[in-house]
Amino acid sequence: MAKRRFPEVLEEQVLLCDGAMGTYLHSKGIPLEARDEINLTNPELIRKIHEEYIAAGAKIIETNTFTSNRVRLRQYGLEDKLDAINRAAVRVAREAVGDREVFVAGSVGPLGILVKPYGKLTIEDLGHIYAEQIEILVDAGVDLLLIESHPSLLETLEAYNNARSVCQLPIITSMTFLADGKTVFGDELAVSLDALGSAGADVVGINCTIGPKETYDVVSDYIGKTHGKVAVQPNAGYPTLVGGRNVWLSSPEYLREYARMFVERGAAIVGGCCGTTPEHIRAMNEVVHDQRPRWKRAVGTVVVQPPAQPESRPRAQVSTRFTQKLGKEFVTTVEIDPPKGLDYSRMIQGAEMLKQSGADAATIGDNPMARVRMSAVALAHLVQEETGLETVLHFTCRDRNIIGIQSELLGAAALGIHVVLALTGDPAAVGDYPKATTVYDVNSTGLVRIMRGLNQGKDLAGQDLGLPTHFTIGVAVNPAAEDLDRELARFEEKIDAGADFAQTQPLYDQRHVERFVSRAQGYRIPILIGLLPLRSSRHALFLHNEVPGILIPEEILKRIGAYESSVDQMKVGIDIAREFLSQVRPMVSGVDIMPPFDRFDLVLELLETANGEK
Repeated sequence: MAKRRFPEVLEEQVLLCDGAMGTYLHSKGIPLEARDEINLTNPELIRKIHEEYIAAGAKIIETNTFTSNRVRLRQYGLEDKLDAINRAAVRVAREAVGDREVFVAGSVGPLGILVKPYGKLTIEDLGHIYAEQIEILVDAGVDLLLIESHPSLLETLEAYNNARSVCQLPIITSMTFLADGKTVFGDELAVSLDALGSAGADVVGINCTIGPKETYDVVSDYIGKTHGKVAVQPNAGYPTLVGGRNVWLSSPEYLREYARMFVERGAAIVGGCCGTTPEHIRAMNEVVHDQRPRWKRAVGTVVVQPPAQPESRPRAQVSTRFTQKLGKEFVTTVEIDPPKGLDYSRMIQGAEMLKQSGADAATIGDNPMARVRMSAVALAHLVQEETGLETVLHFTCRDRNIIGIQSELLGAAALGIHVVLALTGDPAAVGDYPKATTVYDVNSTGLVRIMRGLNQGKDLAGQDLGLPTHFTIGVAVNPAAEDLDRELARFEEKIDAGADFAQTQPLYDQRHVERFVSRAQGYRIPILIGLLPLRSSRHALFLHNEVPGILIPEEILKRIGAYESSVDQMKVGIDIAREFLSQVRPMVSGVDIMPPFDRFDLVLELLETANGEK
């Protein structure tokens, strides 16, 4: 019996795609520069990986050609092997498939280089480079093409149009989006996928960059409203660095649950991207296998509320409650993240509410998760200027060299910002601009040393600045660290460098606090506990499975998961946070509360607990 064609099968069942190739190879010790050439030097390894995915249940496997275009290969001096590398990749995939009803998708990744006016390539150059690789893949015998992980609509359309000009094979076009539903170039998800569908793509989709929860959040509404077929391939959460290598946090069981949700929502193809392995695909197959397609939906409408307009506000005298109370009384701070645009009115309203409710300061995030927001220095100044509430400025080493670090710190001091939390910062690779330069001239300990020097009136080079700054210096610490000895050693280094207080990341287990406090008693600086109320069961699972360093006890996951409605789950999340704060309050010097959904009204009860009123 002849094998059915891809479009025919896709009409009859949801198809499971394979998982990662690049990160899986890396986990086996293959360096990035050898990823393409390994098709020639060790085809047996690639064949074995394909066979593992097929055995796990994958009905689509991708050729190991994601970076096998002329631009990427030139980086490693391999451009002369472009034809051989792509043909070998298709050959080994076909050998792995054999006579099974599994489809070979020719993987076509982004070029990783900007187009004019931002870069050197013209649109014509772009088209020639794509067409060159695609012609080889088609001639070598792929069943379909997968144009994947593209960060801009312009580049994706160019890749698709050139693919269609050289073949009539089925084409999947999959772009990568951030947690706000936009690409790094600002292309909106619905607009982009509709444009690709209108151009003629057989399937449109989303893959890479973000994990299962955020992928579901940004694409589920679109799946439910489009008439077309959608492919969904999330990462296995965000990576954390262990022993010099990236480790991806999402478990196979966690991916299985989201695969079920994607299928129920109407996805036509489900698979995995960075960090996923055959074990993830095997778990996903349990809920994808033999599922009938549900992708035909009625088109609906989305109502977008206009943003509130900022209001002008009078200047206010800045309180110094935080610095006066630190180390003497229990202090309370609440996190305010800067806006993504210019409208900061909601942040000012929140700061006023927090001040009236007894908060000692507002902590201001510095492009958290490496995602672009208003300058933290600017918002900290505006909060202090317009509400009088003192601020704790988060300050990272990611985006600034040692010149910029010192310049901005001096500017912050001149604007009246005197409490700074020194952070290394999330790498650019996890944020809005994964190709952006990540600086890290110094780490957080080095940043503390710089601030201590500024407090002595000296810059890093020892030059006299005239007037000294008066920074109160905070540092981050993780009581839930698996290797607590190493964490304490780093903590001691920060204290020796000049730290005045410490703040933890969000914690949920009293035992972690007890263990840390008992070990850190000799360090004698105030410790503020991080408190992030759980918004829902999904939020709890996301934090536990996808965010490095956050561990949530099983009993809490079960407790919040026992309620069905989102309202009840959020209420339970606040109750859990209040109970945890009551338990650990006697052990620490303060708390930093992170409001769910930036809902400052929801943390008022926590402020009462923090201030000993409940």
